[in-house]
Amino acid sequence: MREPDRKPIQRRDILTGKLKQAEPRLLHISSAIVTARPERADAVAGRLATLPGTEVHAVRGAKIVLVLEGGSVGEIGGRLAEISIMEDVFSANLVFEQVLAADEQEAPA
Repeated sequence: MREPDRKPIQRRDILTGKLKQAEPRLLHISSAIVTARPERADAVAGRLATLPGTEVHAVRGAKIVLVLEGGSVGEIGGRLAEISIMEDVFSANLVFEQVLAADEQEAPA
């Protein structure tokens, strides 16, 4: 049963997209492990730290742990692809991904 206080839906509203609801803005937070040439890992980590939305969390031997932030899975994936073809990088693998509403705040630890 239709609620009496709601305006009836018109065909023109559907065709012109007036009924389309705004999609919520999302924040994708991911972690990744990059494997680099061991003797060049620190230099690679320095280059990675300059990428937007990329934080180097740790460097141990040939392994570099990253935290990546972006607006979509595609943005994160594109950045990983860019990282994987960098000089002295052997691989770049996504480990974890969390999706939050952009206005959602994490609870304090």
